This record gives sequence, C-alpha cells and structure tokens, in this order.
Amino acid sequence: MTSILHFADIHFGVEDAAALARVDATIEKLSPDVSVISGDITQTGSAVEFVAAAQWISTLSGPKIITAGNHDTPMYGLIDRIIKPFDRYEEHIAPHDAGVFEDDNVIIQSLNTSRGIQMKLDWSVGVVNLNDLDEKIDRFGQSDWGKLRFLNVHHPFIYPPESPLQKTTDNGPEGLRRLADGHCDAVLSGHVHIPYVIERNPGGSELLSVSAGTLSTRRRGNKPSFNHIQVDADEVVITMVEFTGEEYVRSETFRKARRELSAWRRDGPREMQKDATVLDTRT
Repeated sequence: MTSILHFADIHFGVEDAAALARVDATIEKLSPDVSVISGDITQTGSAVEFVAAAQWISTLSGPKIITAGNHDTPMYGLIDRIIKPFDRYEEHIAPHDAGVFEDDNVIIQSLNTSRGIQMKLDWSVGVVNLNDLDEKIDRFGQSDWGKLRFLNVHHPFIYPPESPLQKTTDNGPEGLRRLADGHCDAVLSGHVHIPYVIERNPGGSELLSVSAGTLSTRRRGNKPSFNHIQVDADEVVITMVEFTGEEYVRSETFRKARRELSAWRRDGPREMQKDATVLDTRT
C-alpha cells in the first residue's frame, strides 16, 4: 500500500499555529511514503515566510512533491514579481515543479498553474500551459500502465459549485480533457481552502478532482485539515484528516475501486468491455 499525505494552502505568515504544533504526531502515525503540497505555502511570498515553510517541510519524512501557488510570488515588490516571481520559492523550497514520485502503485508529478503577473486584473487566476501539461502526460506514458497517475497543481482546473471561490482557470477544461485522454487518474489541488473529491467523466474516462483543505487561519468556515490518500492493489481511499482544536481526527472518507479509474482502461476493446460489464452490474 502507498500512503500519501496531501496538504495545501498552509500560508506561512498566517498559518494556524495550534494545528501545525499538533500535526507532527499525526503525520508520524500515518507513515507517509510521500507528501504532496499543492501550493500557497506562504502568504506574501516573503523570505521570512519561506524560511519558516522550508523548516517545517524539512520535518516531513520521505519524498515531497510540491508546486507553488499564487501566494508564493512576492506580494510586495512589483519588480521581483515581474522579473523573478519564483526565485524565493526555488531558493528555499525546491526547483520549480521538479521531481517525480513513483512506486509500485502510483506516479505523481507537479504542474505549475500560478503566475507572477498576467494580462488581466486578477493575477491569482490559474493558468494551464498546455505544452507543459503535454510533457507531464508524456512522462506518465513512460510509466507502467498499471500505476495510478496523479497530477499535483495549485488551482482546480474546473471549480466545483460548492467552492467559495468561483473563477475560471485558463485552459482548465481543455487541460482536464487532455488528462482524461492521457489516462490521468486524479488531479490534486488546493487554492479554494475546502476539501472535496469530485468524480469527473470527461470523454468517458474516470478522473478524480481532489482538493485539500488548509492549515492556515484563512479557513472560510472550515476546520484545518489535510488529506490522507491510500492506494493499494484494489482501491483508492481518500480521508479528510481534520483538526478539532485539540487533536486530529479522521472525518469524511471517499473510496474508489482501481478498476473504475482510467488507468485500468487502456488495453483495448476487450478489456474495456470487461470493465464496463462490472460497472453496469454494480448496485
């Protein structure tokens, strides 16, 4: 089994100190094989915030797959934001979208959807560079077909109706279609500060949109939380781990059989028909 911790929107600078103080013991109990962070590690992109973030990230055992968020560009200092928006991120956290985690069950990559500036008033809007996305899909294709394929981003490609934010990610719908065609199984994201799992079916392939909550004080009515994702030979289990103010507890859980995800629909009409029969007869 593969154990994945999925964090987002920690926002060092306005982090929830109590939630972070108690999260280490919970992380140790969950024994992660990899930790995924879906951006907005800092609040204003300052060097001080990045130093604090890097120190906390260093306490996470095992590999880390991380991407930047829109708050990880300099909020103060327009020239830096224009010329070198991710320099502090790369100095303190990691090379941009570097690294691939791969084991017997999954392959996980990151794609940057954040920008320092844009030709629009709202610079927080996500952007999917389709050429970069195609490179990620090609890398997925080099892996064993039996492995689930997870893409880590900051912005949802399509915002769910229940999101407190309602924006349009540039190239989001087209990006989601390409991921479905490329047999990606899940998009892990943040940005909206609420946890959710949505089953999408663009073009006939099952694709999960998974959002982590936040460990900051900017909770939008929710408790601090992160996701624990477990993948074994039979299923994917996604559990929201929520901070009550005193301790972390398991909250909502989502389960999905691996045979129902797109990674198991690549071997031609005979295999596809076999899976379709299983799905049609379930109650």
